[in-house]
Amino acid sequence: MTRISTLRTSLIASALLIGLTACSTVPKASTAATVNGVSISKESFEGFISEFSKIGQLNMPDGIAAGDDVRSILTAIIKENDYKVFLDSVGKPVTAAEKKKIADGIADEKFKTLTPALQNLIINLNAETAAVQAMSAPSDANIKKMYEENPSLTGVICASHILTKEKSTATKVLSELNNGGDFAKLAAKYSTESAAKKTGGRISGNDSKGVASRCMSLLDYQANFDPLFTAGAIAAKAGVPYGPVQSSFGYHVINIAPFAEVAKDVITFVKSAPGPLLATGHVTNSPISVDPAYGRWNPATASIVAK
Repeated sequence: MTRISTLRTSLIASALLIGLTACSTVPKASTAATVNGVSISKESFEGFISEFSKIGQLNMPDGIAAGDDVRSILTAIIKENDYKVFLDSVGKPVTAAEKKKIADGIADEKFKTLTPALQNLIINLNAETAAVQAMSAPSDANIKKMYEENPSLTGVICASHILTKEKSTATKVLSELNNGGDFAKLAAKYSTESAAKKTGGRISGNDSKGVASRCMSLLDYQANFDPLFTAGAIAAKAGVPYGPVQSSFGYHVINIAPFAEVAKDVITFVKSAPGPLLATGHVTNSPISVDPAYGRWNPATASIVAK
């Protein structure tokens, strides 16, 4: 099921959007990361890492936080920063009334020990997540426009692929496709995937309501597929065979279906969970960079990964 992580009133969630100042898209020495041209201060970020440790929310033996913990927190900061930008871009910024509702509902005693600035951040970010979850679907015409500009912007991927053991075979397949070859027939002929003869290489899934679809959510790709394959699926243009893409399984030729072929599936899918899907598409395509000390931002997983 397509979803985005619901913010809790945990102290890790409170770190989100700390220390934002204007900057370029390349992190400076004092910057932990940049998101949409806005920086996350390294000093503030690392200060909150230390605070989490002091209040028992983060284990730091010998004063050193585990790399996975640091990357997870900074990934959350990046995503929530981007969700705010996303909500502004669709004309749905969080309102004062929405923030007040969140504030009135927080009963966690630890929340009261935080500074007012951190309390405001938790309130804002929980409100943003609620606003994303409550978003109405865009019009069919706008969904089509997004898909034709870049399919991944919709948060939905409608892909087929042909998997081969050798790069030379994938290159041959790509050549045949570019010369008018039928993708499903070539998948049946060349693909080493056992189901290819039946599926024609299609990768199908279910929308957030459990309805079978020709497509699959981008979030499912990011969570469950080889990141190298997912990167290829994100990079591919609709109707244009793409590859060869090397993954841990071999070499892939990827085809993203043109909108005309999957219009009903895409529209139905997006309308099943518009906010989470579109927010995932937005963060995947946003300009994001991270100080190498923390790792590397990878759109194929929508997270910071180790070097």
